[in-house]
Amino acid sequence: MQEKYSLNEQTLRFIIEFEKKVEPGKIYTIQELVDLFKVSPYYNEKFNFYKKTPNNSMWYAVARSGNWLRVKNGIYKKK
Repeated sequence: MQEKYSLNEQTLRFIIEFEKKVEPGKIYTIQELVDLFKVSPYYNEKFNFYKKTPNNSMWYAVARSGNWLRVKNGIYKKK
């Protein structure tokens, strides 16, 4: 049986774990978060072939976690 990988699910898991280590007020761009995600154990090489990019999924994860404030487009601050 083939394993399924959900990019949205893995980015959300990454962001929830990552934000535990980030102090409030710290600012990140979506691209910085994607770069950190790509070197994390949550990233799978199969994601390279998905139509949806990690940038879109990272935005989804940041919005869903509820612990980030949008400073401006593509820039988020930890609550």
